[in-house]
Amino acid sequence: MNLENLELLFSIFHDGGVEDIRGTVDGIECTIDIMYLAELIKPQFRGIIVKLIYPAEMFLEDVDTSEIIRDFKELNKLDIEILKTHISEENVKVFCSINGGQSFGYLNVKASEIYIYDPERNPISLEGLKEICNHYWDDFSKRSR
Repeated sequence: MNLENLELLFSIFHDGGVEDIRGTVDGIECTIDIMYLAELIKPQFRGIIVKLIYPAEMFLEDVDTSEIIRDFKELNKLDIEILKTHISEENVKVFCSINGGQSFGYLNVKASEIYIYDPERNPISLEGLKEICNHYWDDFSKRSR
């Protein structure tokens, strides 16, 4: 997958929480808890599923200590909230708040392909997710006038 698309995907998830990270036979899967977007797909949805296809990686690097956490069980114990993304040399660095702002880190993400699903496992294209996001923010700006 090209890094620009991966960066766009995680940028769309701004303020979302990264949860339930797990390895699968062909990659890494996680749920992004982002109710304000998910409920536009279906009112009872809370999150969106992201599957990174191998070769893929997802690890957290603590900003203060430079500690690297690769173990998904350990990552799942943290409250990781997406704040901002940028492209690094070979991956996307997702700047995150950890445990409600007690610390910060970079979630390093890379994948050969990416699939996006709603909680019922219906596929969502990146372009479709971008449209949902644009619709939300257009509505938000109209409401705040």
